[in-house]
Amino acid sequence: MQENPHIPKFVSVVAIGLGCIDLVRGFVQTIVLEYAALNIAGLDLSTSAATDLLRLMGAFGISNYITGAMLILLGWKARHLALTMLAVLPVAYGIGSIGIRANVASYVSSQANWGGVPMMMAYMAICVATFVSGTWIRHSRKRIEA
Repeated sequence: MQENPHIPKFVSVVAIGLGCIDLVRGFVQTIVLEYAALNIAGLDLSTSAATDLLRLMGAFGISNYITGAMLILLGWKARHLALTMLAVLPVAYGIGSIGIRANVASYVSSQANWGGVPMMMAYMAICVATFVSGTWIRHSRKRIEA
């Protein structure tokens, strides 16, 4: 496959780095799931919903393995697609966040502290910053070449 020379190499580095973070997140949310639920998310596992909460958190961990592998492969083999995915990820999380907020609005708020949120906000900021700067550099390089 011909690599797009206009897209800066740091896009690949960031995609691979975020992919590695996702693999760690997948590990935490599947292998050390109970610890993460209690100590990072702050979930109350003393209720009858504990099994459901753990299954849902574990399912999200499985998706982290998928996004981690995807970002690593795209960063390594298809930089132009990695750049696109760095925009798709925040959009997908944004849509999901809106849907979640709309659907939990009528329920009593939990006492969970969701300790992973600050890290995810940084993750999203890195995605957006890399996408914007990578796109800007790509367009600048195309203009210079033309």
